[in-house]
Amino acid sequence: MKIFDEVIESLPDYSIRDVRTGSSWTAVSSNNCGLALTFPEPYRMFVQHSGELIGKSAKEIAQFSKSWNPVEASIGVAAINSLINPVGEAINALSYIEEIGKGKNIIFVGHFPHMEKIRKVAKSLKIIEKRMQIGDYPDVAAEFLIPESDIVVITGSAFVNKSYKRLLELSKNCYTILIGPSVIMSDVLFDYGVDVLAGSKILDCSRVLDAVSQGGHLKDFSKYLKYVMKFRER
Repeated sequence: MKIFDEVIESLPDYSIRDVRTGSSWTAVSSNNCGLALTFPEPYRMFVQHSGELIGKSAKEIAQFSKSWNPVEASIGVAAINSLINPVGEAINALSYIEEIGKGKNIIFVGHFPHMEKIRKVAKSLKIIEKRMQIGDYPDVAAEFLIPESDIVVITGSAFVNKSYKRLLELSKNCYTILIGPSVIMSDVLFDYGVDVLAGSKILDCSRVLDAVSQGGHLKDFSKYLKYVMKFRER
């Protein structure tokens, strides 16, 4: 998985200070604190070095990002994010999409809040989602819908479930935005056709770790995050 190798290679290494795998999110603390969505296990799988992760090389644990064990993959992506100091402009990503999306065909891969505001200005807005709600399209629809769109907004959790590779291939002629706390805020992603990284910087690691380990949803700890956007050279 070349993209993970390139990102990990570009980063300095630090020791793991803490790992929390909650029901909704996973958090890893090393140099910084990183997040990734927790994907439920389809069947029982064991996490390598479980109970012994503290003190290990964060770059070693970041290799979990390539695992097909969903919990390991969540830990791996969070470990990558813990090694990155996210920098960017303090812009609300959804407001930005509303601004640039006027009269455009927009595809969202994943659900996000306040999408109705964007729908009102867009020519069309379609949502692709594995766990479909009324009006959504199944993930297989990506093959048909994404190439016909102007703007594609992809959840950062696509790097946890490995759907990122095909999604980025399909989006090569679209304006592509990665969004959410799982987003890997690395310039390496720009080499793969991404135009905007819309991720987050954790302001209070301790509180986020506690919330995650207590089953917290994003709304429970979003006040401890700063959302930032980084653009490919414009």
